[in-house]
Amino acid sequence: MYKESLDVDVKGWDKVRAMGLVRPAYKIIIPQSPGDFKTQWQSCLQQLALEARESGYKPVRANIFVKSQNQADYLSQLQFVEETMLQCFGTESPPFGVVMQEPEDPWLVIIEAGFVHLGEAKVHYGAFRGRPYCIVDTSNYKEFWTIGAQSVHPDLNILASSRASFSYLEDLYKHLGLSFDNIVRQWNYVGEILSKETIEGRSRQHYQMFNETRSHFYQKLRKRTDFPAATGIGMLYLGVCIDSFAVNGNENLKIIPVSNPQQSESYRYGQQVLVGAPDCSLPQNQPPQFERAKLIVLKNAARLIISGTASIIGQETVGIGDVEEQTRITIENIRLLSDPDTLRKHCPEIKIIPDRYSYVRVYVKNKDDIARVREICRLAFGNAPATYVVADICRDNLLVEIEAELIS
Repeated sequence: MYKESLDVDVKGWDKVRAMGLVRPAYKIIIPQSPGDFKTQWQSCLQQLALEARESGYKPVRANIFVKSQNQADYLSQLQFVEETMLQCFGTESPPFGVVMQEPEDPWLVIIEAGFVHLGEAKVHYGAFRGRPYCIVDTSNYKEFWTIGAQSVHPDLNILASSRASFSYLEDLYKHLGLSFDNIVRQWNYVGEILSKETIEGRSRQHYQMFNETRSHFYQKLRKRTDFPAATGIGMLYLGVCIDSFAVNGNENLKIIPVSNPQQSESYRYGQQVLVGAPDCSLPQNQPPQFERAKLIVLKNAARLIISGTASIIGQETVGIGDVEEQTRITIENIRLLSDPDTLRKHCPEIKIIPDRYSYVRVYVKNKDDIARVREICRLAFGNAPATYVVADICRDNLLVEIEAELIS
């Protein structure tokens, strides 16, 4: 079990409270010994529970990545994880989700867990339709962590699964007294993201069907002109899962979209990079709607939440066929997003630049490439807690995608 992230900066909580901005800590929990799925999962769960009891930190989310043989195997894993999580944590279960993205060998399951120190904020747990959520309550604002707006049913196509997931999220936000305007960050897991289906005589890509659904719900439920930071990434089998991070604060809390001077805005992509045919009712494909990053600023503290980032310059993929080059270009895009000059351009009044990675998550298309990608990432991100999983990226010619968060 990696402990570095929870051992950093545990002093000076009075100063942190004065800043008013929560600084989450992350851990990557791996099984302590090999075995079958249930054995490895129980090892991870025991470590998560021990940390929640004894560290002074409370978990606010647990992303669980699993190796599944097929969708039936995944559904069995999902049921076992849900039962044991709720047995272990009861009414104080953190939000958790089980994603069909394979971790590194020899692990069949790992957990990427986010924590908040009780010296920073109060942590409350609740549930909606049987799915846990978490509220982090400070004197200045509240954070809402939700995981598992998911529809993973063999009898539903991606379009139906996307609608079901967004509908659940809409109802959940009403329950929490929020709107889609409060969403700062989304994680969108799309089953077989690059696959196509023939619907009404049109060849339609799964990712584009998800994007159409996202656009529909955003138009209906968002009044803001900007978008959340987001990751849109593949899962091995059919289904859609949506995780979200929302914030509700006063006028002192600033949430600012951040652009990369080297990349086009995703929501301005041209039709030539969008795959497949649109719905019959639409004149053209809907682009993915997300910001490259979101900057959260309060008093003398800041957090930078970086979306899933890939080897794209302008709107074109670069480094095609070369995973090392794509990794380096992706890291450069992240560096540009987090560059102090970039952040000051978007927020001239910022006083402290977020410059420490609290976590990094790396999606690699081909499992055999993980070792090479990790070596490059280690040089860029140091000892930041890092998750490596196997997943299709949203374009067939993309081999790696990286997301991250930086704190001051």
